[in-house]
Formats: sequence, C-alpha cells, structure tokens
Amino acid sequence: MHPTGPTAQRFPLVARVRPACLPLDARVGRLQQLADTASRQTDPGLASTVFNQAALLASDVGLPDYARELCHRHAALYLTRGPLSATSAIRGLEPIVNVARLHIRAGHHQHGHQLLLDLYRAVTAGTEAVLDGIVVPAQLTETDEQRAEVRAWLWRVVLADGTRALTSAGRWDEALRHIEGHRGIGRRIFDGRQVAVLARATANDLPGARALLEDTEPGEAWENAVTATLTALCRPGDRRAAEMAINRYLALQQADGLTVFTTRLALTALDAADPDTSAARSLIAKVSGQANETGDGYVLRDLLGHSVVRERLVPDVAGEYERMLASCALGSAALSEPFRSRMEGALSGAEEVLKGAPHDPREPGADPLHVSSGPGARGAR
Repeated sequence: MHPTGPTAQRFPLVARVRPACLPLDARVGRLQQLADTASRQTDPGLASTVFNQAALLASDVGLPDYARELCHRHAALYLTRGPLSATSAIRGLEPIVNVARLHIRAGHHQHGHQLLLDLYRAVTAGTEAVLDGIVVPAQLTETDEQRAEVRAWLWRVVLADGTRALTSAGRWDEALRHIEGHRGIGRRIFDGRQVAVLARATANDLPGARALLEDTEPGEAWENAVTATLTALCRPGDRRAAEMAINRYLALQQADGLTVFTTRLALTALDAADPDTSAARSLIAKVSGQANETGDGYVLRDLLGHSVVRERLVPDVAGEYERMLASCALGSAALSEPFRSRMEGALSGAEEVLKGAPHDPREPGADPLHVSSGPGARGAR
C-alpha cells in the first residue's frame, strides 16, 4: 500500500460526525439561519459555530486567505477578553486549531503540525505565545483547573490533527511515534491503532499489520467494519476477507452526519475487492444511492474521484452527480459578491453576540473544520 495513495489517505477512518457540504446557496442560507438563531437566543456557542462554518465554507470553495481572516477575527473576539472559562477558552483556541488545519489542507503539513504542538505547549506551560499572529495570553483561563480542562481538549486535538498532518504527508512512522509519545494507542481500532496498522502496511510489513489486527479488541459495528476492511487490505487476493469487509459495510445503519465516513469506508473496502462480484455491485449501488439522497458535495467528490465506481455509473447518473457537485462550488476559488455579502451579514450578527456574551459555561459545540466525535468515537485511542 502506497503511503500517499488514495487508499492509505482515507485513514484513519473513525465514525465522526461531519456537516454536509450542501449546494452553496443552501449552505449560505443555513449560515444565515444559524446567525439569526444565535442573535435571538443570545447564544455564543451558535455564534462561534457561524464563524467556524463560514471559515470551512471559505476553505472549501478555495479561498484559504479569507478562511484564515475569519479565524483571526473569531479568535480576537475571545482571546482579547480573558481570563476565560474553560469553554470560552476552547472556543477562542478553536480558530487557531482551524488555521493549523488550513495549513494541513494546503499541503503545509509540517507547519500545521508545529502550530498545534506550539499551542499545546503554551497552554500546558501557561505562557504567552504568538501563533500565526494571534496572541494566546499566559492567563488564558480563570483557574488552573480550567486550564487543565483546556489542555485535555488540546491533547485530543494534537492526537487527531497532529496525526493527520503527518499521515497526509505519508509519514506514517512519524505519525506512529507522535501517537505513542502522547499515549494514544489502545486496543480498539480508533485513530492510534489504525495508524499503527498503516505504518506497517505502507512499509510492506503485512504480517506485522495482520498481527495487530488479530489482536484488536472488537467494538461497535463501525469499528468491526473498519477492522474487516483493514484485514482485507492486508490480505491481498483473499476473496473471503474482501467479502467480509463489504458485508460489514452493507450491514451498517446509516446515521446522520456519518455519510462521509461510510462512503470512504465503502470505497476502501472496494479497493480490496474484485469490483465485479455481486457483493461489490451491492456496495456500489448502496453508496451511489446515499450520494444521490444526501447531495453531499464531499461524498459526490469522493465517489466521482474513484475510478472503479465512476466507470460503473450510468452516464446519465454520472452527469447528474457532476452537476450536483458543481452546485457545491468545491474548489471553485470564487465567491460572488451576493454570497459574500450574505455571509458577512451573518458574521456581523454573530460578532455582536460574542461581543456581548463571551463567557459561556456550557460545553463547546461541534467544530466544523474538524470531524467531531460521533457514536463510539473515543478521541484518538
């Protein structure tokens, strides 16, 4: 398995919720609705989500500089008004984490990885740091206990996103050492154990990879499906293993927000199989149906980018999927003035909420620039 090939790059595969990539008009409309709700309810959590989702949208359409600007604006609304509660501190640091993710998306893997490490060290030591031009104050939180809570959150971020920075560059051995250094490998098939398997598989140590898989503790249905898929990849030519992987995928129940995960799992299981078996045809039919049902741009992009699936789509269906994908504007490098004006209106409303109520004791909401934990996910373990 090539360390930077499409199969390896789908890992780690963990069932985490990811907001759908809707057509651009609908996506901006949802952003406006979210901002209106945040204003009516004076909800800083929702207001922060407006900024996070706007930054993700800007990144998705291919405007990383605008996305970075939004991250800076968001961070300033929190980090200039400390010391903060743990929840508010996390919300203030999320934009810095998102800047690191922007670097990783752009292929600046080392820069993104180092930014995460520097942030983690600053919070751990309680020292001031300037990261991408954003000042993180030494007295970030009101109490040491709150700082410990923020540090625990950052530990999970460093495990997941720091690992992704290295695996995206094909540096699986370094990713494994990174996880081991943060005590992130458990017995179940979460991020850490998957990286351990891939570190061996991409180095052509298939016996070592299989030994890890055989010693993996069973878990939820999605975990067992991932284990079966990895096993099939590490047993090339084993039709029984490939069929088991496909059947595990087919048995999964579709859950809200997990379509990107299940699609990538399906495509990976297909990579290990003969695509012309009845099981593989059933897989292609299911994943194609889900793409049509959800209209999720991320799913459509993955599906159309997989040559085996693309070759087996009816031309009219493939054409419709292309049109659906185009409506999402992924990578278009353009955002027309009407769309930008609508976004900025939503952001202005969110900004007013955050200026009036930056201290929020509630739990932070989902961070759209990262896939937040879904059912059964346990950080990077």
